[in-house]
Amino acid sequence: MSIKILPIYDLRNIIEDWSISVANAISASDNTDDLSLHALHLSRILAYPNLQVHHALETIDAMGKELQISLKKRMPLRPTQIIEEINNYLFRILGFRGNEHDYFNPLNNFLNVVIERRLGIPITLSILYMRTAYLLNFKLYPVSFPAHFLVKHTLEDDDSEIIIDPYNEGRIMDDYTLKQLLDQFYPNQNIPLTKDFVRKATATQVLVRLLNNLKASYYESQDLDGTETANEMILTLDKYNPNAIRDKGILLIKKQRPEQALEMLNLYLELDPEAEDVDVILDTIHKTRSSINKS
Repeated sequence: MSIKILPIYDLRNIIEDWSISVANAISASDNTDDLSLHALHLSRILAYPNLQVHHALETIDAMGKELQISLKKRMPLRPTQIIEEINNYLFRILGFRGNEHDYFNPLNNFLNVVIERRLGIPITLSILYMRTAYLLNFKLYPVSFPAHFLVKHTLEDDDSEIIIDPYNEGRIMDDYTLKQLLDQFYPNQNIPLTKDFVRKATATQVLVRLLNNLKASYYESQDLDGTETANEMILTLDKYNPNAIRDKGILLIKKQRPEQALEMLNLYLELDPEAEDVDVILDTIHKTRSSINKS
């Protein structure tokens, strides 16, 4: 199922809106507590112009507050008990679940749609899970694990961590299950599981990952305006993001702007000289220069 960028395509206004609503706030404080708000603005800007963001956030918060009230007399609870209560509320009582049968549907990346359908993918279910925990004063951090987003709680006593998989009904992950996930993403490579894979992600990193999902969907459906918009939103958050710079170069070629494309592709190689696609990009640069010389 494809999605379409807003009917009136005005990239400058879209990026200005994104900057005012999200990027400026993140540059001032890269706080992950507001990821639900940022994700809802992303939905509004890219696909749902009539979305009332604060009303949608109130809907999410009402769920968390309902759980908060039900647990008030039982507090304080141990971290594992709080996780169990969140899991029971979100996945058994409210019926949220991973969209296994339509995983790559781009709608799974829009938090407002996830709330409405109660179906999502790891990253959007993680954002919802974090917001619910936040309302219980239970701090969770995003974990940008390869191909499968997770969250974690750091214990105050000894700095050990509880890693949680919201896509699979909040199961607690140990080293064995994490290694299984890693091997699924890197088959036959036996890459060792290190702490780098489960370090805290920033709000910028989470939103870039969400936008990358949507950018890929737009590109697959040959929606160049949507692809460009998602890519520019990434660059607004992270202006030296190598992949976004490369993709901007490719898009500029498709938009018949070869000189600007060369600037971006050369910058990409400067930023990531050992990129896996160096040979492909060098060949693209050569062909683009040749086309300029012929014109």
